[in-house]
Amino acid sequence: MRQHFVLIGMLFALAGFSTAHAASHFTGKKGFVKEPQDQGEDGGLPRGSIRPSGLVPSFPGGATCPAIASPFGSATRYDGSRRPASRYGGLHGGIDLTLDEGTPLRAIAAGRIISVGTGGQAEGIYLWLQHAPADSGLPFWVYSKYQHLLEVPRHGVGEAVQVGQVVGLSGKTGTTGGHYGAAGYPHLHLTTFAGRSDRYEHQGSRILAQGARFLDPVAIYVRDLNDLDEVERLSDDRKKVPIPYFAENGSIHPAGSRVVWPVSCMPR
Repeated sequence: MRQHFVLIGMLFALAGFSTAHAASHFTGKKGFVKEPQDQGEDGGLPRGSIRPSGLVPSFPGGATCPAIASPFGSATRYDGSRRPASRYGGLHGGIDLTLDEGTPLRAIAAGRIISVGTGGQAEGIYLWLQHAPADSGLPFWVYSKYQHLLEVPRHGVGEAVQVGQVVGLSGKTGTTGGHYGAAGYPHLHLTTFAGRSDRYEHQGSRILAQGARFLDPVAIYVRDLNDLDEVERLSDDRKKVPIPYFAENGSIHPAGSRVVWPVSCMPR
């Protein structure tokens, strides 16, 4: 019986095709592939799998960090408008951070680049990272996707990255037209998934991985997490999650943290 894979990525856009740079962990093939565009920002994600986690980021008192404008599982966009009910129950499959165009985006943990490409409407330019348990300190593999980048990152597929390393610049690609009009919406849409292993396969801008499950990006920062199901059992106190961060001077706070916020924090 063939091995089953759960879809963890996204398939986006308007009718037609765009070009995406992809590499298959199974086949070893690299290159540009034709990518059908469909659905929207959370297109291609498992239906019925998004549930609000109740996690709330707690930023350090001595620094100012970009806050979440639209959290995981939210039924509304940053501007308060409702998400389409026809798309995954109208719930958000990631987190949005409102950012100026050109803001450096940082690797949330050490890992490697597994895909870079250009999607269509509601996706834009994107980058996928894969993080091993040894990278994040979590008991599962993490896959993270950065969307709406300003330009195609110069990093190559397979390249290793360090925690806090700049992996791209924020932009508004894939947001002009439609709901946001001609001005678009400059922001980072960050999606994360938990997987059982390092085995995955590409399908356009999507990633197929073994046993993949939705993961609120804020869950990455929960200390001493034993498994993904534990997120739902956390006490109210533990759902207020302290956020480690990368400072502009290159230091990580707290020192030695293996995970950081995807954007630098500024000292107050």
